[in-house]
Amino acid sequence: MNESEAAKSHEPPAPQPTYAPAVMALGIMMLLWGVTTMWIMSVAGLGVMVWALWMWISDIRLDWKKENSGE
Repeated sequence: MNESEAAKSHEPPAPQPTYAPAVMALGIMMLLWGVTTMWIMSVAGLGVMVWALWMWISDIRLDWKKENSGE
């Protein structure tokens, strides 16, 4: 095994793609749109933002758990 192969074997795996950032952006837009239209839209946007943040953090937590368990 040469040096480049050894360096490649120690690289962490690429993270899996997720929709969480796009859902977070949707929640922010709903929140801001609700400020100018109706308060219920802001409440829905806040709910979407919380859900997206929960999804995003749980994905990160699961990736860290996989990485530390040696899988």
